[in-house]
Amino acid sequence: MDRAAAVRNETGSWFSLKKPYWQPYWWRLLFRADGSSEWAVMGPGPLHRVPNDALRSSSLAAWARALLEEAPGELDDLCGELLLECYEEPDPAGGTPPVLSARTRLPGPGGSGGGR
Repeated sequence: MDRAAAVRNETGSWFSLKKPYWQPYWWRLLFRADGSSEWAVMGPGPLHRVPNDALRSSSLAAWARALLEEAPGELDDLCGELLLECYEEPDPAGGTPPVLSARTRLPGPGGSGGGR
């Protein structure tokens, strides 16, 4: 008996064992001020869920790019680097690499924005 048939027999109904087309992700922002070697988590909690609406209409990478494009204008009092990390779990084990990682420069007061 194949695995799908075994699942169907155990549960009394059929469902797919394939990964769903949509998956939730969790994110965090870290900031490293110019002249510092340490990253500090920004925000009250360790990880935040990526909004469902964002993932319905675009990819995780597109959502992350849009978030980082807004950051220099929103955080115009900070000078340094901003790092966005996204995970597939709300509480990843220590050392778990992010599924997506992206950075942008925060130029500080009077600077000009721009991502990389």
